[in-house]
Amino acid sequence: MKWGMLAMQSKISLVNREIWKTLTRSVGWVSIIYFLGQFIAVPLEILMTSSSEEHRKYVYEESLFQFNSGIQVVLNIAIPVLLAVFLFRFLQVRSYSDFMHSLPIRRERIYHQYTLAGCVFLILPNVINAIIIFALYIPLNLADFFTIAEIFKWLGITIMFNLLIYMTGVFVAMITGLSAVQGALTYIILLLPIGLLILLGYNLPFYLYGFPDQYFMANKIESISPLVALTYLGHSPLGTVEIIIYILLIFILYGFSLWVYKRRKLEAVSQALMFPFLKPVFKYGATFCTMLLGGMYFGKMEGGTFWLIAGYLFGAILGYFVAEMVLQKSWRIVIHIKGLIKYAGVMAILVVLFQFDFTQYEKNVPYTSEIERVHFSDSYYLFSDTKSPYYLKEPENIDLVRRLHKEIVSNKNDNKMNGDPAFFAYELKNGKTLVRSYQIDKKEYAHYYKLIHESDEYKRTTNEIFKINVDQIEKITIRPVEPISKKAVIVDPVELKEMISVLKKEIDRSTYEETQNDNGPYSVIEIMQKDDKNISMVWRISYKQFEQWLSQKGLLENARVNASDISKIYIAREEDLDINFARGFSYEEVFDKMEGHPNTLKITDKNKIETILQNASSNIDGSYLVGFYYKEEGTIDIKSFTDKNIPDFVKQYFQ
Repeated sequence: MKWGMLAMQSKISLVNREIWKTLTRSVGWVSIIYFLGQFIAVPLEILMTSSSEEHRKYVYEESLFQFNSGIQVVLNIAIPVLLAVFLFRFLQVRSYSDFMHSLPIRRERIYHQYTLAGCVFLILPNVINAIIIFALYIPLNLADFFTIAEIFKWLGITIMFNLLIYMTGVFVAMITGLSAVQGALTYIILLLPIGLLILLGYNLPFYLYGFPDQYFMANKIESISPLVALTYLGHSPLGTVEIIIYILLIFILYGFSLWVYKRRKLEAVSQALMFPFLKPVFKYGATFCTMLLGGMYFGKMEGGTFWLIAGYLFGAILGYFVAEMVLQKSWRIVIHIKGLIKYAGVMAILVVLFQFDFTQYEKNVPYTSEIERVHFSDSYYLFSDTKSPYYLKEPENIDLVRRLHKEIVSNKNDNKMNGDPAFFAYELKNGKTLVRSYQIDKKEYAHYYKLIHESDEYKRTTNEIFKINVDQIEKITIRPVEPISKKAVIVDPVELKEMISVLKKEIDRSTYEETQNDNGPYSVIEIMQKDDKNISMVWRISYKQFEQWLSQKGLLENARVNASDISKIYIAREEDLDINFARGFSYEEVFDKMEGHPNTLKITDKNKIETILQNASSNIDGSYLVGFYYKEEGTIDIKSFTDKNIPDFVKQYFQ
């Protein structure tokens, strides 16, 4: 009996050794390629960077993930999946599967050997490259680039991502019988969470009025997908919570894959999905995702309910057909029309349910007593692109903002889908944040905008000039917005203080209508401070006192474009020029057409040029196009007249 047991153990041990040898010969090359690719991306790049003084002077990386980050990302995404596909190829080939499962070893042992072999093949290249970096650290003075702790961090994070992506590939290998499907499905599963969130985020504004899709997308959702999180490693390090979740997922996938493998039927080789219940999940999941994609594209690009529905129909049908092709492994498929009809019915019910707004999401406007402060602006980016976005705190302004918000909600059906953006972000006293975004016609709510924009708090909160210390100002530069190189520079401390005082008064007395004027600003004012906290603002045409102050100081000539800078101006009706703005155009092309058209008005009179400068809009969507020819290097600029700003002499000419 003992001899029999020893013989059996010896036989099993021999099989185990042979499996390891086979694995090393068959997939060891993947590990070697990974090592070489990673060596070129990191250790070799470090060696080249640190040995070249010229290169060393300009290249400085604080993270090892930033060295050839593109190569590292591609390797870390591709190699684990490639390894999982080649390792578990025996599950997709009938003869190979029959042979492996006829060996005198249990499935658990096969699973552990293959899976752990893959882990070794992934970890080893990382460890060897980390050792090489350690060996170079002191001789090459790599402390100038990164700390020793950064090496351990790079090693640990890279191994973690490798194992997570690899174990996802292993899990997919257990539920499919085709290698191609295994590779594709692995990436789909890894991208599915963030993909669904993005698709839902772009589609929800069609059903939840006020849903802030841009705000939703920006809330660090990249960590939901390991593949996307990998691409951000050099700039956005992972948090502790994400690391813990990823590590737990590795162990969960390891155990769950074993559980699935033990229940896998051997005769189901070469099937796209091994378990029958997964087929409808895959089919309708693919249909749902492509439906959202179609709705997102047509709804955003074309606009309107018709195109939104058309996008959903096209996306759903396309996804359903592709899923059936994958499951039936042929383009000549049998269409199960009942399934598509049932799916359409469920989606229709969901759309109808959304119209009832059971959660009261759309009507949820907080009371003034609940609000700590509120951010209100024309764009989400005014809220997100600054370290500390501005907020209104005075009860009067908070009440005005929420009343405006309430009126926008009540006029839901009258507001435009592609109008002016209105963004609200409430910080409530209970610590929560409520964010909404709308597309409206601002002219319909001008009475609210006027009261808010003309309030002292709004002007001081939204204009950085009220926050600067005049004693910290080193220099102010005024640059015309037109394509011309002149500028006015103020460095005298007394004049700097005078100028800031004048600008503050101009902002204080400016009206909402003046800030919304279609005419572009004269110039950009750049305020340089000693602490490098520089700010910029525009010189609006309505700032007459500021213009007078510049004239008194002899700075007006260089502070903005004036008639003496312009050689000639052409004015023509937009409809006469026959320009297809949709396909793109150049200013030179427009100017040449204006110059050659018989009904073009040519202006050289200095007084008229000055009048045009004060009335022309920087937008080119007006009924009259205005072509400027500057004396400096013959530069050309194109503006336009809106209907309310057309000078009388222009009207008379084109009557």
